[in-house]
Amino acid sequence: MTRDGDPGSDPGSDPGVHAGEDMVFVLDSERVCSFANDAFLEAFARQRAEVVGQRADDPLGRQSFAGLVEGCLETALEGEPVRSAQWWDFPALGFRYVSIALTPNRDESGAIHAVTVCVRDHTDAQLAQEAAQESERRFEDFAAMIDEWLWELDAELRFVYLSPRFEAIMGIPREQVLGRRRIEVFPGEDHAIEPARHHHRDLARRRAFDDYRFTSVLEDGSKRIIRMSGVPVFDARERFLGYRGTARDESAQQDLQSRMAHLASHDALTGLINRQAFLQRLQRVLDTASAEESEHGLCYVDVDRFRAINDRWGHPAGDLLLEELAELLRRQIRRRDTLARVGGNAFAVLMEHCSLAQIERVAESIQRAVREFRFERMDETIGFTVTIGVVPIDADTRSLDRVLRSADRACYAAKSAGGDRVLVYGRRDREAARERRGRDFAPADT
Repeated sequence: MTRDGDPGSDPGSDPGVHAGEDMVFVLDSERVCSFANDAFLEAFARQRAEVVGQRADDPLGRQSFAGLVEGCLETALEGEPVRSAQWWDFPALGFRYVSIALTPNRDESGAIHAVTVCVRDHTDAQLAQEAAQESERRFEDFAAMIDEWLWELDAELRFVYLSPRFEAIMGIPREQVLGRRRIEVFPGEDHAIEPARHHHRDLARRRAFDDYRFTSVLEDGSKRIIRMSGVPVFDARERFLGYRGTARDESAQQDLQSRMAHLASHDALTGLINRQAFLQRLQRVLDTASAEESEHGLCYVDVDRFRAINDRWGHPAGDLLLEELAELLRRQIRRRDTLARVGGNAFAVLMEHCSLAQIERVAESIQRAVREFRFERMDETIGFTVTIGVVPIDADTRSLDRVLRSADRACYAAKSAGGDRVLVYGRRDREAARERRGRDFAPADT
């Protein structure tokens, strides 16, 4: 083990390390950092020389790796592997949910001479799991309120019995329904669709039916979705007497499912679509660009110095600012464009069928609008700015991960240059490529 940045072995050879994804650093037996990979340095916005050679109790050590191993480094140095998971605020990434694995390194004699620390980002999976658990809890709470009622029809298919739950669920007195045919109580049934035709064939043939679902507009104007199941009733001589069964009003359940689907795909604070839903749309655009050779673009919008706003005026003020910013961004883009909140203080705009020049104009319009916007808080006027990374998408753009990395790098480079600016990722490379293509297709001199 040396201290010149070489950990003595390739961390990527460890099956627990994923090169290019995991953040890896090594602490020797003196608690001194002897190695840090590029992912670690990018996450903490540090140069290698700033980290390698630092002790865990040095100022720079405390600002980077020390907190990640606090309370467990000693255990690892004693020879016991340690694993943990937590939310951590990275300077360049923001809050991320990470797993931390400390693996003791032994020399040929078996003595422990260092500890390799592997930090893996599980944020997307954690947020998806939390969202799914919360959606499941909501569904269970509302589903507990939904019940069924019992019904019976005579041979003329008129209601002759309804259980008391009918009134509680449908809000209609039973005496207004008894003696009337089902089609009179629930009008508007579409007999042209196949499920309805199949159901009425069952009725004509006196057969049982299960989970027949139809939509009806009641006399009070309310639209209801009803699901019924029933069996035919015959007397001892096999004469048809009618039907009996169960029914439920699925209107509230349908509304609940729609609401749950909305909650699962939208940010609760701003009402914008969330990161997961945005990535699905972005993948669809990538597929379209490849198939149709069309042009699109992604703008990654990050609020400059947002943490300072939270520190000075508090998180409620920061949340209110994000809500107002979301509305401001909506006004700057086309209705067909997709606007999402993809991080704590980060937004993304997906512009379809749009040239790079148009995308840049929109990005610059957003930048100006935010610069001119004033946020009022506690009799103070707060001005703020945003940094925007722009990534063109065309038929050559194949990878979703590459688009996201490009947007992040463009935004990070713009912030490193002072923020409050728009930066197009790889502009020089594309211009050079266009010049080369122009030369390739230019007519030869004669």
